Amino acid sequence: MNGLTPIRTARAVSVLIALMGMLVVLVSRVLLAVVAMANEAIQLALARYSNFTGRIAARNFAEDRQLLKMLKDVNALMPTAETALTVMFVIGIVILVVALLGLAFPKQFLHILVALKILKWDAIEPMKGLLEDEIEVPSTPMSTRSKIILLSAVVVVVSVVCIVVGMSAYADKRKETDLASAVNNMQEWAAGYLDAQKAYFAKNNAIGGPKALQLPDTASTDFFTYKITASRFVAESKVQMGNCPAGSKWSINSSTKGFFTVELQLYRSVPKDTACANLTPDFKNIGRHKKSASSADSIKK
Repeated sequence: MNGLTPIRTARAVSVLIALMGMLVVLVSRVLLAVVAMANEAIQLALARYSNFTGRIAARNFAEDRQLLKMLKDVNALMPTAETALTVMFVIGIVILVVALLGLAFPKQFLHILVALKILKWDAIEPMKGLLEDEIEVPSTPMSTRSKIILLSAVVVVVSVVCIVVGMSAYADKRKETDLASAVNNMQEWAAGYLDAQKAYFAKNNAIGGPKALQLPDTASTDFFTYKITASRFVAESKVQMGNCPAGSKWSINSSTKGFFTVELQLYRSVPKDTACANLTPDFKNIGRHKKSASSADSIKK
């Protein structure tokens, strides 16, 4: 039979729903990619302001202070934006699932359309004799209700599975991103200490403590605790990171040697646990112009 029959109408509505779901998924993926790039740019900018020269600029220039505040404000909003876009992606998947179920079960989907008052049985009843091979008009309200409940249950179960899988994948990705950001931030702290110590030694021919270096003696984040003494920088992990246990320490020791010609000695140390060392493969090269197999270097004055 030619023309737009009820079954074809149900399938046409399913196709429209599928197109809407694909659009939602596409927009969410594009925006997630944009947010990921923006987050990376923000982390790089914050890392720039966490080192020695960045802190000097933030303390002395109003534009840098304003920019740093804006970066922190936007960075605080990034988790919310990522969560919202992930939820949007999951909603898009659910819409696609509904559309696929509508295409797979057009008769049952048609009952739902009628229940939602998108279609009316009085418009379908005149075609009953012509459409017996396509649709069976329900004889009792109970049969319609049962089909609606069954299809709704399938939609709910599939939706819950999609949401759980989507949120689990998002949580794993977020955890991985947070860990990488924390490790990079720790290495920026170490680089900032090295820059400040080298600058102080070049000016004073001696090692500086946290006050002389204009650095805090202690600081803490969700992943690390930082301590700076008269001659040492220590970053201690607060939580387990992958296979690296909590309480692992990365350190930089500073000392001088010589009398007439004084040298600044810098020794970088990573945890003995290989899982921890693998998190920071370049830690022993922080602050060097060229990579070296040694974990120590010296600067003559």
